[in-house]
Amino acid sequence: MKTIVFYIGEPLKINQGFMYNQIIGVKEYYTIVIGPFSNSKNVQYKFEHFYNINDINDPGSFFKKHHVAAIHAHQGKHSLEILPLALKYNIPLIVHFRGRDSSTQTVERYRANLERYKSLKNKGSGYFAVCQFLAEELKKLGFPRDKIHVLYGGINIDLYPYVKRSLPKEGEVRILSVARLVEKKGFLTLINAFQLLKQKYPRATLHIIGTGKDEAKLKRYIEKLRLKDKIFLRGAMDSKQIAKELERAHLFCLASETGDDGDVEGIPNALKEAMASGLPVISTFHGGIPELIEHKKTGFLAPEKNAKKLAEGISYFLDHPEIWDKYTKKARTVIEVKFDCNKQIKEQQRLYRLIEKENEGDNQH
Repeated sequence: MKTIVFYIGEPLKINQGFMYNQIIGVKEYYTIVIGPFSNSKNVQYKFEHFYNINDINDPGSFFKKHHVAAIHAHQGKHSLEILPLALKYNIPLIVHFRGRDSSTQTVERYRANLERYKSLKNKGSGYFAVCQFLAEELKKLGFPRDKIHVLYGGINIDLYPYVKRSLPKEGEVRILSVARLVEKKGFLTLINAFQLLKQKYPRATLHIIGTGKDEAKLKRYIEKLRLKDKIFLRGAMDSKQIAKELERAHLFCLASETGDDGDVEGIPNALKEAMASGLPVISTFHGGIPELIEHKKTGFLAPEKNAKKLAEGISYFLDHPEIWDKYTKKARTVIEVKFDCNKQIKEQQRLYRLIEKENEGDNQH
């Protein structure tokens, strides 16, 4: 059996389970993970076959011994670390792009990424974008079109069973959001949208799961608006805890937006998980999100950085609980058809075979 070597530049974080699943889910190839650190630093996610790249004294013998078909680098920014090794030993390099690492959304970001990938563009064997939006970004950066492949990230749909929702007659109406507390997740916009709604919907609360560099800023802003008894920062949670929170919620909202530094989303997994579990979803016309959510068919989309329109989206569902069923059933079907991790792993393996075949053809010429 041939081997895919996955390269990760740093230990996986609690919110990167999707990367872990894309590694351990592969069955048609033997899988090995390498990185410039010890396996003990993978606190959240342990790998059975992990090697500290600094301890591999003879990479050529290592790759030969394991019959390596390709190196798959998770995240564009880390691919440059492994590129020299891939070139030296003539091993196909596949690079996975997920967001800001392929963005052209500001002049500065475009120039920085153009410069960053000068040596990678014509040396990689395949470039995986997590959505069509990012595939187009890679084209703008000059990556060869015939080597760009859209590989949607899948979720474990068994972990998020569909539950029929209804608006409670009394008690809390819980709006949930799950994301890192960083600018591109749009939490200031979401808090402002909630502020616009609080009088009309006094039973509504907003629960935000996640941590990040903007946590203190968001806390201060919530206190400034006197919404401490309505908006709750719940901290980080693992996927099982999040699944339970999804069960308890009534609506899900993620206000993704382009960061001032050009940071962008692909398609947030949190939205996929909410749709799988039967929650009506409100989000934005941003990044790859319109590839997941069809406005007023499977959810509600607002322009990014527009608190008024986002509030309208939340109101749309709170005022029309009779439409929830229709929306959420369609949304669940979208996840089952396009974003089931088992289906996406099969597609990932198909792309490996395709790239392997193309590479063999190139070597024969």
